[in-house]
Amino acid sequence: MKLVSYGPKGAERAGILRDGDVVDLAQALERAGAGIPVSDARLLLEQPDWRSSLERAARVAKDLKPLGQVRLGPPVPLPRKLMIAGANTYSHLKEAEPLLGKVEPPRQPMVLGKATSAICGPRDDIILTAETKKLDYEVELGVVMGRTAYRIKPADVKHHVAGFTTTNDVSARDEQLAQHESNSFYRVHYLGKSFDTFAPMGPLVTLDELQWGKSLKLRTEVNGEVRQDGETSDLIFGVEELVSYISRFMTLFPGDIIQTGSPAGVAFFMEPQRFLRNGDRVRCEIEGLGVIENLVREQ
Repeated sequence: MKLVSYGPKGAERAGILRDGDVVDLAQALERAGAGIPVSDARLLLEQPDWRSSLERAARVAKDLKPLGQVRLGPPVPLPRKLMIAGANTYSHLKEAEPLLGKVEPPRQPMVLGKATSAICGPRDDIILTAETKKLDYEVELGVVMGRTAYRIKPADVKHHVAGFTTTNDVSARDEQLAQHESNSFYRVHYLGKSFDTFAPMGPLVTLDELQWGKSLKLRTEVNGEVRQDGETSDLIFGVEELVSYISRFMTLFPGDIIQTGSPAGVAFFMEPQRFLRNGDRVRCEIEGLGVIENLVREQ
């Protein structure tokens, strides 16, 4: 099943995407006799029996809204946490070598944070502000938690995940790498990745539609030109390792999102560098999950 949100930004309603239409989840749950709060997907995922409630809602769904007539928001508009696995594909490390020299894979996941206010919908504009001249893209598999998890084993991760989503980990590289400083120690990953609209994503595809452990193809196009073309088998630390590792340090809650890492082809390591500009259209796709497509627009 595909979970979405729809409606004006900041006032989205949870929905189910079905055959090109959006079903209002609250209305469907009411019709199915499941009186649970569903103002957004996070509240749904916090219910112990959310999967069965969702299935009942899908069976009785009516009042369909054509997809082309609504704005789609992110599947989980305001999760408690949005986290990133940095430097987590072999191809990404390899493309960095001409600039950085030989790069050994990390011994443990390099986990970064990103403000949840950066999250936006799969068709929303990416806002290019005056603070950056080096706007970059990274298609990444997003893992959405479906159960509270603390210190879980890799083998148990599957039972704590609600599903996956296509995400774009947008970055202002000059801010992220603190290129205004003479000392590279003063990097500010969090701010450089947390501008509003720097995390387009959606929809949330639940695990019943996916084969757990199957490698998925990832692809980014900018104005129709292929920039990234990889697979999740390129991940250094896979979904099970990442979620288990992070849960050793903090509790993961339903709706929390982990972006797992991006393949080679980012603008920063191209020669010459080719950062996003006003008017560019960025299309990210993950096999079985769908497409997000966003226009870059100057503020």
